[in-house]
Amino acid sequence: MGPRTLPFSGKPTAEMVGESLDELFPDETASRLEPELRETLEGTSRSFDIEYDGRVHHVETKPVAIEDELYGVLLTQEVTEPRETAAELEAQNERLDQFASMVSHDLRNPLSIAFGELALYRETGDEDSLDRISDALERIDDLLLDLTILARPGLQSVDHGPVSVETVARDSWTMVETKDAALEVDDCTVIGNDGQLQALFENLFRNAIGHGGADVTVRVGPLADGFYVEDTGSGIGASTRERIFEHGFTTGYSGSGIGLTIVARIADEHGLEVTLAESEKGGARFEFRPSSD
Repeated sequence: MGPRTLPFSGKPTAEMVGESLDELFPDETASRLEPELRETLEGTSRSFDIEYDGRVHHVETKPVAIEDELYGVLLTQEVTEPRETAAELEAQNERLDQFASMVSHDLRNPLSIAFGELALYRETGDEDSLDRISDALERIDDLLLDLTILARPGLQSVDHGPVSVETVARDSWTMVETKDAALEVDDCTVIGNDGQLQALFENLFRNAIGHGGADVTVRVGPLADGFYVEDTGSGIGASTRERIFEHGFTTGYSGSGIGLTIVARIADEHGLEVTLAESEKGGARFEFRPSSD
């Protein structure tokens, strides 16, 4: 004798006899079940998850023949908590992977500067190189803290306060291999964390030089309710703009597809929404304004 109440739906089995799926379940659930049960009655076992009434159920079906008639046997088990745990672990692993790539990406420049200045000091004995090495190592220390906070939701945010955009932009410029590129800044003040904002500018500057070439000009300035960073490069095509902030998405120049993800994370941490447009010279223009959420 079967159960009096079907665990999956909670309905008495006597009330389910002879009823169609559409009569027993909401449209979304019925449309999910129908192809699976049809394949079962055609001789194929099925295994799948389905959400019903706010809970997740795992369903196993198996075809059976009784007196030459093909029937289906259905077994269910509620798996809401295990599935939520698995999803949380997957999200945590993804955050750890992204954190590793973010740290590797943003530490590259200050490490390169430190090694270069160390080699110069050994060759010339110029003690100014030691100051630049110290600056690079301090930047590495700041980046580790800032990126850890960005990669681990739930931690207490770093302190925010008034920040000079010009000061942070020029500090960022010294941590990037600028080649023959030029920086122009109109100062303004924003509320934020200077360490995280420096990481934001560093990644935007690397992106501008990587795409725009060694002699690109990068401009930073105020908006009525935020600030912008633009360049005189070739710009970013409209077809790729919607994906440009995705982790790992790259449009070339040997980029890793991580820098603009970091930019978007930092903007979100500061309650800012970043939009991508075209500068007057045809290059890329990133605008940062308070989020509407």
